[in-house]
Amino acid sequence: MQLGRDYLTFIFVSLLCLSAFSTAAQICAQTVTVSASDNWPPYSYRVDEQYHGLDIEILELVLKSANLCWRYVSFPSSSRAFEEFKKGKVDVIFAASFTQERRRFSEFSLPYRDEVMQLFRHVDNPLSPQSAFAPTLSFLTKSIVAVNRGSVYGDAFSRIVQQCPDCVVDINLATERFDLLVKKRVDYAVEDLFTGIYLINRDPYKAHVRASRLTVHKNPAHYMIRPGLFSEQQLQQFNLAIVRNQAAIDGLIDLHFQRLLSGSVQTKQ
Repeated sequence: MQLGRDYLTFIFVSLLCLSAFSTAAQICAQTVTVSASDNWPPYSYRVDEQYHGLDIEILELVLKSANLCWRYVSFPSSSRAFEEFKKGKVDVIFAASFTQERRRFSEFSLPYRDEVMQLFRHVDNPLSPQSAFAPTLSFLTKSIVAVNRGSVYGDAFSRIVQQCPDCVVDINLATERFDLLVKKRVDYAVEDLFTGIYLINRDPYKAHVRASRLTVHKNPAHYMIRPGLFSEQQLQQFNLAIVRNQAAIDGLIDLHFQRLLSGSVQTKQ
């Protein structure tokens, strides 16, 4: 009798496990490969083998809602990530600006947040009132500006690059761009506002680097999605997951902004 009860228990537990496995398989019918940065606080950074940050939290919220699983890969620069994306080795890139050039090799999701690119300066290099509120960025043609390789900074900044190509220096990491500011190797750096605030709250930048009042570019951030990854219906479901979770996404953005202001964001460098 005891053997019979043990056997029935074994069968019951096995059926439960099989049911759970089947449910998990249904929920996670597709796994997408996502390009993530190891060192882009507060948006994406790695602690041991785990990724953290605002964009990581938003992405995982959206993917779960869209019944998708994920795995992360990391590359040394955004331009390298785009090259791997074109080769089909990356399925999703987050925090992407829409451009017609990128549209040739990518699908774009609905926007999920705004990206603000701000001008940062050395404390010994204050902007004059005229420059701080000027309708153009023409004064930058007499400066050296560090920017991120592969990022989008808008039409006004593109005109600066055309007028003075030698005024702009492409640097892969935000910390490297701010290091150049500290050493006065460049006059300005264009950086994502949240990333810049994060850095100037920390050594060695807080004594040397300040945010200016000048916003270089503000635009919506999207997910770039590899063509052919989703059917039209699946892409609609992905966009619907963004729409359904927009209030939660806005809440995460507000939470991270408050953490930045308090200087409580911690990462393992």
